[in-house]
Amino acid sequence: MEIRTINSLADFKEAHALIDAMSKWDSEQSRKFGVPDDELIEYIYGHTPETLMEKFNKRDAGFFLARIGENIAGCAGYSKSDDGIAELQKMYVRPEARGKGVARGLMTACLAGIRNDGYMTVRLETVTFMSEAIALYDAFSFERSGYLRSVPPSLQPITIFMERQV
Repeated sequence: MEIRTINSLADFKEAHALIDAMSKWDSEQSRKFGVPDDELIEYIYGHTPETLMEKFNKRDAGFFLARIGENIAGCAGYSKSDDGIAELQKMYVRPEARGKGVARGLMTACLAGIRNDGYMTVRLETVTFMSEAIALYDAFSFERSGYLRSVPPSLQPITIFMERQV
């Protein structure tokens, strides 16, 4: 497995394809809780490859792609939140790559980048039905925290915020 920092538009196009796959699964699951697709897409998945590149190519941000052989296995990134705290975002591992250490590798890469960029705290947002992701965050000592930003009303009942010190 290889995990590397990305910064080219071609890399962000590959990451966008992963995030698009995640959005389809997330939309299907969220519908069960009454979350409209358009609201979820606008809130979480409204990026293009170009806007992802703009967001994660900034100083104090980073984005990583994981590969197993020639296949793209997953992605994750972090950026500075409005209040100056690191925020872990866009973590996704393809179903066929799960159980192979990809998520742990991506988390380790993100946390190293976050430390190197001088952050003291990292936060993330997830939802109740992402149990595998929550187990990963628990394993990396993230703890539940209160609401960190405004969330669309339909998402509030299923949203979880977590954070940890770096």
